[in-house]
Amino acid sequence: MSGVEVIAAIQRGLPTHSRRELRQEIMELAWPAIIENLLVMSVGIADTAMVGRLGAASLAAVDLANRLVMFALAVFSAILIGTTAVVARSIGAGDRDTANQALRQALIMVTALALPLLIPGTIFARNCLAFMMVMQESPDLSVMNAGTQYMQITIPFMIFALLMMTINSCLRGAGDTRTPMVVTGVSNVVNIVGNYFLIFGKGPFPAMGVAGAAWSTNIARVVGAVLVVRAVYGGRGRLSLSIHERFRIDAGIMRRILRIGFPAAIEQGLMRGAQLVYSMIVAGMDTVSIAAHAVALTAESISFMPGAGFSLAATTLVGQNMGAGNPEQAERSGYESGRMATVVMSAMGILFFVFPRFFVGLFSKDPDVLELASRCLRLVAISQPALAWVMTIAGGLRGVGDTRWVMIITVVGFWGIRITLAYALAVSAGMGLIGAWIAMVVDLIVRSILLALRFRQGGWKELEV
Repeated sequence: MSGVEVIAAIQRGLPTHSRRELRQEIMELAWPAIIENLLVMSVGIADTAMVGRLGAASLAAVDLANRLVMFALAVFSAILIGTTAVVARSIGAGDRDTANQALRQALIMVTALALPLLIPGTIFARNCLAFMMVMQESPDLSVMNAGTQYMQITIPFMIFALLMMTINSCLRGAGDTRTPMVVTGVSNVVNIVGNYFLIFGKGPFPAMGVAGAAWSTNIARVVGAVLVVRAVYGGRGRLSLSIHERFRIDAGIMRRILRIGFPAAIEQGLMRGAQLVYSMIVAGMDTVSIAAHAVALTAESISFMPGAGFSLAATTLVGQNMGAGNPEQAERSGYESGRMATVVMSAMGILFFVFPRFFVGLFSKDPDVLELASRCLRLVAISQPALAWVMTIAGGLRGVGDTRWVMIITVVGFWGIRITLAYALAVSAGMGLIGAWIAMVVDLIVRSILLALRFRQGGWKELEV
């Protein structure tokens, strides 16, 4: 902050922080989120490694099923992102009552939206997988059967995952990143232990294969939902609910949430749709390519751990500082979060480039899968600095409710670049999976530039939430 900005902030009674103090504030929020993402990554590693032992077909089936579920979750992003922004602004302004009310309205909306979606998702699971594999001349029936089984077991239990996601998002917006970390940690331990017993049939349990992975995921989701609900009904944190309070609809709060969240939902829907089309391009290749794609993405997710942590710090601090009427500090928080994420993720990119086979070897022992996945990981290593800025700056813009520009830039990146270039290189030019991953790298670089330009322009400082 310049001398003029500091004097202006002091005159307005706003807090000023040195760069060192700001970094400490960022790390206080980021480290629990980084640990949480490490735990999420660990369960992803465990799932991929354990299912990978069942063969490439099982690995491809679970990967395709999870991508369909992620696409479906996009419809809930309007609620999650909008509520996070409202909670962050409310806490920044010292208005805990509004923050608590935003949490209640989010739970009402998520529950009302989830129930009518879960039944058809379960019934038409096989049709959805067939659509994913439509570009294959002869879809692998073993992949189709295993993926259908996985989806039909896990989709009915998605309500527990949604409850956990909603409450965790609100807690992060309030600046509490430790509770989600603990809940995620316990849930992931349950998932890994469940995988061990149910996939391979240890102890008194029969070997269930892909179905065992699905049931361990369900158990973990139930445990996580119970823990996080208990956390907000304990009455000790920044957000607290009471069993004596009724869940009444508050149209005003809902409108605030959806005004911010609707562009975010479109963004997430278009992004997930693009990812779905991108996955369909990959799914049109052979089983080894599908498995290599899943392995390389899981290996790359190691770098998401710090990126997601700093993105969460940017979302919370930019939103809370705007709520407190301090746009200068909000801007500094976003930039500093981006710089810190870039340093860490660039280091990860170097490791990916130098030792790709080590990372992909954690998830598969198939020599053909390892060779192709290693080449993909080397490619994406060069885009890690760009990915750091995409995650943090987009997080900061969402924290202040500037979801419209994030939506526009996401559409340009995914549909204008990633999908178009992936089809041109992977299919038309015959480059296969490597062509698809080149398209991903170009998309990340372009989006990082566009998001940085939007943040620098500063129009987000004039938004009302």
